[in-house]
Amino acid sequence: MKNLYNSIWVLLLCVSTLLSCEKTPMEDTAGLKEVRIAVVLPEKDREAIWNNALELAAENIREAYIGVKVVYEWYDEESVNLTEVGVSLSNREEIKGVIGCSVSANTKKLALALAKKKTNIKPLFTFSTSQELPRVFGHRGFLWGLCETDVSQSEIILSCISHEHPALKKVALLAADDMYGQTFVDWFAFQAVELNLEPVSIETYKESREIESCLQRILDSGADAIVCAPAAAEDVVPVQDYIDHFMYESEGGRGIALMFTDRAYNKTILEGDYPVDYISGLAPASHPNSGFSVSYDAIYGRVPFAGEAEAYDAVLITVLAAAWAEKNEEEDLNKAVSALLNGQADSQGGWTAGMISNYHHAIMAGGTPAISGATGRLDFDSQYYTTIRSTSYARWITYKGKMIIIDYYSRSGEGNSSSPVAAWEWKKQHMQDFGESGNEIDYPELKDNYAVLVAASEGWYNYRHQADVLGFYQYLKGKGYDDDHIILIMADDIANNELNPLQGVVRREIGGRNLYENV
Repeated sequence: MKNLYNSIWVLLLCVSTLLSCEKTPMEDTAGLKEVRIAVVLPEKDREAIWNNALELAAENIREAYIGVKVVYEWYDEESVNLTEVGVSLSNREEIKGVIGCSVSANTKKLALALAKKKTNIKPLFTFSTSQELPRVFGHRGFLWGLCETDVSQSEIILSCISHEHPALKKVALLAADDMYGQTFVDWFAFQAVELNLEPVSIETYKESREIESCLQRILDSGADAIVCAPAAAEDVVPVQDYIDHFMYESEGGRGIALMFTDRAYNKTILEGDYPVDYISGLAPASHPNSGFSVSYDAIYGRVPFAGEAEAYDAVLITVLAAAWAEKNEEEDLNKAVSALLNGQADSQGGWTAGMISNYHHAIMAGGTPAISGATGRLDFDSQYYTTIRSTSYARWITYKGKMIIIDYYSRSGEGNSSSPVAAWEWKKQHMQDFGESGNEIDYPELKDNYAVLVAASEGWYNYRHQADVLGFYQYLKGKGYDDDHIILIMADDIANNELNPLQGVVRREIGGRNLYENV
């Protein structure tokens, strides 16, 4: 019944949106309150990609009849001086929010420039996914990452490989030698081992001409599955072409599973004469229950590319935050954003004109509604409000010149999204050598040795990191180490977390021992 309800809900959203977009109002907008948003994205993609989502957002806000019109100021990410633009925008009161950039290194430059103002920094909404961004700006309160970092994307791609190709065990990574690729480089091997896969090669490249030599070294390593995090969408075709040629020429028809990251989820690989069928990968996407992708496809004849759903939500959040700030006499727009992004929204369809109207009316009545958008519930960590906590990822392929979404994944498996991480958890519990009661090594008393155990994350949603470290702690205690010779570093916010149904208890296995005991 739940799936039937969700299907009906998505259909109604699609019909509602189509009806809304068919009747473009011609009324005079002179009396409407202006919400001006700076958009810092590549100009070359403006017409073909970004205008669709941004104009759809502006149209739905007009259709909500809340007395607001959205005005965009465009800056070409690839040609402007980002530092100068950021400083200029930070001092302009009429700018209510900034959207950008498509490249993580550029987002960092823009954010640093905006932060020079020190107080009342402009909200910066981004879909750049390098792990470097929340690490640098996590405590500043103005950077809003509308999808999870590429740590999650790397994790789920490897989970997909493990789930879809259980016979393949040797995995390799080809990544751009930049801030974007570095996240995959940092996490790939660790996550592969966690999934009982063997990382056999990690190659990075600065220029496209290096791709072939990198791929040849990967193939020489014996890899049978490759994850590619390209520097640009233009690099996708030569990578796929090289692998296709290798499989065609190889004796015995050696198969290679090749999956691309979100930089390949772009119109570029659909252009030209190259037969792009069967290129595949993973990319952040709108939540499947929101109906956004279905409606978008019905209007524009294609599914949203990477970043479009997030750009739509950035406009929605900015408009509602500006209304909340005005109603509550709040000068800092980021406080208004954090008030609205509380993750408690019941509906996944909050991006439609009707829901925008409902949210605005609630704000004008003195309330603080829990809003959702195209990407889902807009649930941010309540301590730092830097990166959204749950992203839906589209498992996509190209077929007959179009992007086709064949499944959705998430780390949580929430809603209609399946979760390949369930397979990871099964393998972790049943196939890894390390266990709570393992007895492979009997250490003597080690009076001169020290062990340093570090869980380098925090929060309930990173439960497993601290649980694993506590497991190692108990393991060492049982093998000859005493507390004077173990340095244990962790946030210690799991055992007594309000979300923990068993207060004071941390486990690695269902029904396993309490690893928090006597720590």
